[in-house]
Amino acid sequence: MKIWFYNAKVLQNSKIIQGDVLVQDNKIIYIGKNPPEFKADRKINVMGNLLMSGFVNAHAHTPSTILRGYADDLSLHNWLDKIIPLERSLNDEEIYWSVMLGVLEYVKAGITCVEENYAKYLPIMEAYKKSGMRARMSIGYPNVNQLKVDKLSSQNEKIKEYGFKAVCFAHSIYGTTQNQLDDLISFSKSENLPLSIHLSETLKEVGDCTVKYDKTPVEYLEYLGFLDRPCTIYHCVHTDKDDLKILADYNANIVTCSSSNLKLASGIAPLYAMQTAGLNIALGTDGAYSNNSYDFFKEMFLSATLNKALLYNAEILKAEEVLNMSTINGAKTLGYENLGDIQEGYLADIILINLNQPHHMPQFNLISNLVYSAKSSDVYFTMIDGKIVYENGSFNIGEKIEDIYSNCEKIKNRLK
Repeated sequence: MKIWFYNAKVLQNSKIIQGDVLVQDNKIIYIGKNPPEFKADRKINVMGNLLMSGFVNAHAHTPSTILRGYADDLSLHNWLDKIIPLERSLNDEEIYWSVMLGVLEYVKAGITCVEENYAKYLPIMEAYKKSGMRARMSIGYPNVNQLKVDKLSSQNEKIKEYGFKAVCFAHSIYGTTQNQLDDLISFSKSENLPLSIHLSETLKEVGDCTVKYDKTPVEYLEYLGFLDRPCTIYHCVHTDKDDLKILADYNANIVTCSSSNLKLASGIAPLYAMQTAGLNIALGTDGAYSNNSYDFFKEMFLSATLNKALLYNAEILKAEEVLNMSTINGAKTLGYENLGDIQEGYLADIILINLNQPHHMPQFNLISNLVYSAKSSDVYFTMIDGKIVYENGSFNIGEKIEDIYSNCEKIKNRLK
């Protein structure tokens, strides 16, 4: 499929340029004002609106979409007590439809790539494969007594078969035993895979770890050798300067989930300190049961402003830096070198944003508008890997919207 976007404002390398963008199959092959001869299957007039790379959601539990609103207004550990039993009751078909509901929201909001951290991975991959979503899938989510090397190997082979990237995922230091963590680290080395974990999300977690191991959670991971591998750490709300220095020394990636951390009253991650330490920071939504939406504009706004207020300094975490967290930094976190920007040779994950809106006027600084003014409803076109999955209210994800809604309604009625 050859697609020609013309009359566009293009976000490239944190700058706005005017020009055309040519896509052939799943790659961007040209950006500029004088395109070569190109027999397009379709020409799309962007009408002066913004063309940019899709958002990378670097931490999500998408099957949780069906549990949106089920256990609100609880702290993390009380919330987990309610959520975990219900979550484990979901069968494969229910997970499939819940993920499809999540995909509807993702593509409508311009999210094109997801880090998926969940136990029952097969129905998730079925939904992502059918819909066209790009994802990195988890291996080894600890069904506590079942974390065995043969199980890890079979998961890895299945993920390869489906064509997704893989990451060795430990839920947390309190939800995974030391032996399990050792096994996961060994497996990641043998298969040359990265590692990931929720870490330092609450004060209780940090306190319990310090009492049990006489180490902070970050120090404990260093002691185990977890940080020796390329790794991604989710949340990191309660980390001090010594923790951040350790993480920076190992080039760890950090994923902040501002909405989820606020809603669960876990705290505010020290993003400016992380940035100052030289860490790569990406954004994630976490799950819809703790967020409760997949709106990356909301995540950008909160991530940009919370540390400003906390440190009484409006000049930190500039809009351009936070916008990069939502795209190129997220792509780097998930191991992509050709994703997260509009560049020739990059994968064609593209979104179009309607700028003809009151909240985008005037356009003194379009990048600031994206972080501080834009809404997910401004996205009117989403392409993943060269495939158009959403356009002006119409979805092309392999399932009808009414079927997704009706099946999710049945699941909700069973759960309530």
